[in-house]
Amino acid sequence: MTFVFVFPDIYNRTFVLTAIHLYSLFSMKTLSKLKTRCKIILAAVLTTAVVVVLLPILLYTTPSLPPGTHIITSPTGIAAESIQLLIDDTAWDPETNRRVIDQEIFDEILAMIHRADQFIYVDLFLWNPWQGSIPEEHRQLSRELAEALIARKKDQRGLDVIVLSDPINRIYGGHEPEFFKDMAKVGIPVVFTDLSELPDSNTIYSPYWALTEKFLNATFFSKWAHERHFSNPFERDGDKISALQFGRMLMFKANHRKVVITGSTEHGLEMAVGSLNTADGSSAHSNLALAVKGKPVLEALQTELAALRWSIKRKQNVIVGATGMAAFKADSIENKAEMISSISDIRPDGPEIQWLTEGTIAKAIINLLGEAGPEDKVRIAIFYLSERGVIEALKGAITRGASVRVVLDANRDAFGMKKIGVPNRPVAAELMKLSTDHDVDIRWADTHGEQFHTKAMSITFKESGEPAFITGSANWTRRNIGDFNMEANLLIKNAGEVTQEFNIYFDRIWSNSDGLTHTLPYEAWEEKGFKGFIKTGVYRFQERFGLGTF
Repeated sequence: MTFVFVFPDIYNRTFVLTAIHLYSLFSMKTLSKLKTRCKIILAAVLTTAVVVVLLPILLYTTPSLPPGTHIITSPTGIAAESIQLLIDDTAWDPETNRRVIDQEIFDEILAMIHRADQFIYVDLFLWNPWQGSIPEEHRQLSRELAEALIARKKDQRGLDVIVLSDPINRIYGGHEPEFFKDMAKVGIPVVFTDLSELPDSNTIYSPYWALTEKFLNATFFSKWAHERHFSNPFERDGDKISALQFGRMLMFKANHRKVVITGSTEHGLEMAVGSLNTADGSSAHSNLALAVKGKPVLEALQTELAALRWSIKRKQNVIVGATGMAAFKADSIENKAEMISSISDIRPDGPEIQWLTEGTIAKAIINLLGEAGPEDKVRIAIFYLSERGVIEALKGAITRGASVRVVLDANRDAFGMKKIGVPNRPVAAELMKLSTDHDVDIRWADTHGEQFHTKAMSITFKESGEPAFITGSANWTRRNIGDFNMEANLLIKNAGEVTQEFNIYFDRIWSNSDGLTHTLPYEAWEEKGFKGFIKTGVYRFQERFGLGTF
């Protein structure tokens, strides 16, 4: 005890040194074993993580394209008077500081419905009264269309009417507007497209959501997953949505078509195909459509009915469960259309028209641009431009000497919300790099809350003199023309009057020659420097993996 008290430092040092020595001996013997164990544990952890990450992808198979998709019909000659270009044009009046709206598409659709006495087939993407953060007050398209269909159905007892729409209009659950139920009550089957039949564009998210949805439905989380906990993303102060609805929304799958087809004994088969969404929040957008009569309408209808038939296989896709009625009406409409269609509608010497859906649209655009060369004139009016194959084809036409003019939406407005300009601004910067040595120029649509929602191109070929024009529902993006979304376009060749009408419209909005402000110069929304570099990276990543709304 005295030893410890007198020599405390010696004692403490001895204790510490002994402890260190023993620890060193232990470490020397066990260090290699410890390292080995750590390596094994680390390898096991990493292997488990890789399996957890990759297993959903390895187990998941994206659906292949169902019937009625990836369709291209043979060119059919029809009378020039059987094709009509419909234009919805929104511009800004600098004197009054107000929008000036001139529209044709919706009124023509209402006229077609009023003329129909045999059948009406409607396939529309957005069809709802919902408003964003800034309400659009121009026109209540959604209710007006529903009331027109109901009134015509009541007026014509023998009239067959079917509606096909995208489940976004019920927010992928039970949130459909009341007018859909009103239509079902008068004998109009309302079918929501079965998006599970379509391929997945959101390649990173989809496998994990598929596994998550199965897990939520099969476990005690099921009740919670069906309860409404999340804010409504489409309607201010609207009913909340469930976790399942929210998860399905992020799949970014859609039946994006905008098609109305009617049949009557007096007027025959009629069809409107374009970019108009009959949603109240979209009512002030600029849009284009083609109204077509005759034989080509039958081919379009048959592909549409194929999509409807695989959608009604699941009862939950049909309002009021009228699956049998929907199937019966589809057969009846097809039979009536075949009886109405006449071989006399075909004119071998007339303009040629083709019905295009999904990936065939991209092929047609790329082929047309591939034919463009010196002194040919290319005019493009587009809401979204991002698909890499199309962009490379467009750059090829530019470098071969074609004159290229593009009017783009600046991607800044979306139902009251502000966007960052992706993808159009980085794509525009890429194309304008060629402007120093080639004849290419870009202008921006001067939007004020609405969108420049058109999707069209004309090419005037100098050598042949035969113009080509394409328009419809499809944005020029991977999702829209890469065999993911359902889309519908029409391609017409040698239709001089229609193409010239589009060219006149295009040149007017390009130059603002009517005194209104339709477009702004490229510099108004030019992206450059580090900001442009970042947005280019964002666009290319979203385009490649489907992690975006375009």
